[in-house]
Amino acid sequence: MEAKTSDVKENTLSTSILPTGAKQRTSAIDPAALEQRFALSDGKLLDLSSLELVEMPPLEDLNRRFPHLRHLNIRRNALRVLPEGLARAFPGLVVLNASENALESLSYVSISALRNLQRLNIAHNCIREVPAGLFIELDVLEEFDARGNLIQQITFDDSNGEFTAAKVSNLQVLLLADNRLKKVALSVAEFMPKLRAVDLSGNPDLTDVPENIRRLHGRYVLFRSSAKRRELITRALNVRKAVALAQAKIKCK
Repeated sequence: MEAKTSDVKENTLSTSILPTGAKQRTSAIDPAALEQRFALSDGKLLDLSSLELVEMPPLEDLNRRFPHLRHLNIRRNALRVLPEGLARAFPGLVVLNASENALESLSYVSISALRNLQRLNIAHNCIREVPAGLFIELDVLEEFDARGNLIQQITFDDSNGEFTAAKVSNLQVLLLADNRLKKVALSVAEFMPKLRAVDLSGNPDLTDVPENIRRLHGRYVLFRSSAKRRELITRALNVRKAVALAQAKIKCK
């Protein structure tokens, strides 16, 4: 795909390179740090990001403390796998952010059982494929962010080669920038009729893309570019305003 946003960095992951610092993180869970995060939680949102975790705290303990958890943030750790039993521990989970870890694969059993999940972020890991049928089971999923991985294709069929379009009709945002995609199947738009944002930037070998998906991608890139320009203009105006105010104060002295 030729279109790229200026703020999307070229993917540099390989089979032997993990996210920065992941190989060096071998320390055990810091009980004091965990207790501090637990104390800050409102019971519905739990932030365990940037704790250098190489494994999740015991799910039984988390379930006991946070039985009504809806948003779990485990971003920027060193997790290689997501534990089995996430759905049993957090049956009402709506948002899961597991980006910037060292995940090498997704557990179909663990993820597909999160039937209330609406947003899944696995960006910037080392994942090569998305389990077949994942989108079928996550029938209320609205946003899937898998940027910066090693994914070559997305498979929508189940083990019998069948697919029920209605089960993924809620997916609206599909972010696959900076992967190793080579082709986008014609069936994607048919199976995901509510798609409104698609990002395929940074897939240099991707040449076969359905026209409607290409349009969604182009629209998303244009939106991001426009937003970036507006941000830069706003910053420039704020700087000019600050300079003008400073000069005015100097004159009044």
